[in-house]
Amino acid sequence: MRKRPKAIFVLGALLVLVSACGQAKAGTALPKGDDAADYVGAKFEQVIGKLSDAITDTRDVTNSLDAYFKFDDKWIHSVVTSARTGSPESRVVRHRSLKNPDEIIDTFTPADGAVEYTYLGPVYVQKGVSPTAWVSMPKPEAGTLLPCAWGGVLTPCRMAASALDAYKADKRAVRGAKSLGDGKTALTVNVPFGTFVQNRVEILPQSLVDQIGPELKKAAVPATITLNPDGSLDSFVLDAKFAGDGHRLELKYDFKFTGPASLQDMPKLPDASQITVLPDRAAMDDFYRRLGEAQGS
Repeated sequence: MRKRPKAIFVLGALLVLVSACGQAKAGTALPKGDDAADYVGAKFEQVIGKLSDAITDTRDVTNSLDAYFKFDDKWIHSVVTSARTGSPESRVVRHRSLKNPDEIIDTFTPADGAVEYTYLGPVYVQKGVSPTAWVSMPKPEAGTLLPCAWGGVLTPCRMAASALDAYKADKRAVRGAKSLGDGKTALTVNVPFGTFVQNRVEILPQSLVDQIGPELKKAAVPATITLNPDGSLDSFVLDAKFAGDGHRLELKYDFKFTGPASLQDMPKLPDASQITVLPDRAAMDDFYRRLGEAQGS
């Protein structure tokens, strides 16, 4: 999977564009509404072109994403945790469904060797995706994927792209900036739900997308970026409840860096006899076909 690089710029931009705000006294109110757009927008314009390596340069860290989406009575809820460390870098992403605990997909890319690994939870083994829980496959020929194609930051990158698109469409989307009591700074940007859908923050089935009309597309989804006093990211959250076109929606996507990473965060592989080997692209395509069918059933 490949993602356009511009998405990675934005999250980094939002980490530092209001770093000066973090110098305000605890609890200081910063501009809101149109004033916030001018106050923050000028800083955004100054730094956006210099942040192409913002996420790429964030090394030896762990992060988490708590993702919840509900459309009428249909809902999904998952937690994704990941770690990246070393040079060359080892990476792991752990995906857990809170709706069905047996829906587990982990991916592990060790720094050494020519293969990477996937661990499947019981539900996928039972559905015949693989005869063993562990699967190995060749690493991408191009080497380490672009930062936003990596599962550890894929959704946050799409969140960031949505915030950027909302800002570019209307600078008044920047609705508030304030200094928090603990020295942190919070910036709020309203993202239209239609932009959320367009950027595939959540990959929705077409049958559901077809039910999203003009009211829902215009609904505002506040994106709150909270920065530490030094300008680094504390959390990045999309959180909203709204109704329109005869439907009710709830969503919350909460991303945060959670601390330093080390090799101890990487999984221990089982004996080779417990790993199903996918030797080539054809085998990988067949594996992903079965996995997609299992997820859609």
